[in-house]
Order: sequence, then structure tokens, then C-alpha cells
Amino acid sequence: MTLLYVFCKAISLVIFAATEMMFLRAILSFFMTPEDSRFLYLLAVLTEPFVVPTRAVLAAFGVGEDTPFDIGFFVTYLILVISGYLLPSI
Repeated sequence: MTLLYVFCKAISLVIFAATEMMFLRAILSFFMTPEDSRFLYLLAVLTEPFVVPTRAVLAAFGVGEDTPFDIGFFVTYLILVISGYLLPSI
């Protein structure tokens, strides 16, 4: 195994974990808030570092400011899913 292969597998695992946590956070957010649940708070703490840069870029372009849902969260999820599919092909 080369170092590049191990690195790609590690990044792929992080992307997979992030997408699963984001999906779970999105589903659970319909039923509770981070203030109500420690588990949802933990998911928010673990997934926010992925979402914040996307929100900043979208805010700079004025995208999603007047929407009732979080466009940055959705765009981040899509970026992670697409990169998760593309990474193993490298």
C-alpha cells in the first residue's frame, strides 16, 4: 500500500462520517433542537466546521439569505457526497 492510498482512504472515511452525521443532524433537527438533546448538540459541534466555510462563501455572494432553510448546510452536504464518490476513483 502506498502512502497516497492510505491518505485517500483516511479522507474518504472522514467524508463518509461527516455526511452520515450531517444526514442524521438534518433528520433529527425536525424533532428536537440542540438545546434539547446532547446528541444533537454533539452532531452540531462535529459538523459545523464543514458547514461554516460554505456559509461564508454563499453569504459573500448573497445566496440563501432569504430562505427558510439553511442553503449552506445543503450545499456542504452535496459537496461532501460528490467528493466522497470521486475520491475513490483517484
